[in-house]
Amino acid sequence: MRKISVISVSIVSAFVLFGCTMLPASQETGIGPSEYAEIKNTGEIKKENESLKEEVGNLKSEIDKKDRDYLELAKNNEAVISKLQDAEAKLNILYNEGIPDFSSEKTDKNDIMSYLNSSRTMLDRSLRGIEILESYSDSSILFYTTGYGDSFNQMFIWSVGSTEPELVNGAAFAKNGCLERINDRFIMIMTGNEGERKMLDIEKKSIISSFYSRQKPYLIAETSSFIIQKPDTGFFVLYDFINAKEQEIALGYNNKYSSFEVDEERGRVVFAGIHKDEYETEYRVEASVNLSKIKEKYNILSLEEAIVNKGSVSAAEDESNADSEENVELVEGTNNEV
Repeated sequence: MRKISVISVSIVSAFVLFGCTMLPASQETGIGPSEYAEIKNTGEIKKENESLKEEVGNLKSEIDKKDRDYLELAKNNEAVISKLQDAEAKLNILYNEGIPDFSSEKTDKNDIMSYLNSSRTMLDRSLRGIEILESYSDSSILFYTTGYGDSFNQMFIWSVGSTEPELVNGAAFAKNGCLERINDRFIMIMTGNEGERKMLDIEKKSIISSFYSRQKPYLIAETSSFIIQKPDTGFFVLYDFINAKEQEIALGYNNKYSSFEVDEERGRVVFAGIHKDEYETEYRVEASVNLSKIKEKYNILSLEEAIVNKGSVSAAEDESNADSEENVELVEGTNNEV
């Protein structure tokens, strides 16, 4: 009986001892079983990180797409708003009773011309319009509106680089008025008002002088002087449109001449009229004058000389005015001291 008991205890002890025994580390890797579990968990974390990384990438792509869509939508909205504003501006031009407002965000010469031509095309369907004059300059565009305001036509100058044109004060003319180009810089405006003419200086963007003539004036070549006939007296005068000065042409039978003609081939001006003597006999009278003699006798300046002279006079006047203002200030200062 003792032998059996001893054997049973030994077997049980063996089983118990076997369950509590630690397995040795692997001879190949030197890693125990618990460390294998950690490695396995690390691998799963890496996979999860990769998955999250991919998900973040997808979200970023989706956000980028939404940003692009938003920018495209904003761009389209801006285009729509711009078109609506353009349409509103053109409606203003079409229906405005007064002088219309012109505006363009694009300010180079071709864009301004495109804008004006577009507006003109729209106005062609109405009684109003835009007339663009032939351009001699790359820095500005000259045009006028028709059918607006009290004077019907109004001149504008649009400088390249500006978003709006400038209305030229005083450069309005009636429906029966017209324009005559003197050169690249000056335009004569026939206002349609009983022989009135106005001289537009494109460079200064202003009317620099005006005069009346009973018949069509004649500009002596390469000068700033017209031969004109005064409406009130019928006398003939030389009018310098740069300096706004006139000189009467001395002729015999002064109050008898009623018209003049220019013979450019011979370089002469012929003044003609009717003289009636005491017996009511009428005679045709003429006075033929050489243009070169007129220029010499009345000291007619060339156009360039007149412009330079005008500039010198203006500078002297400005200096004189400045001196006068300074003297006034000194006098006022003296009075204040007293």
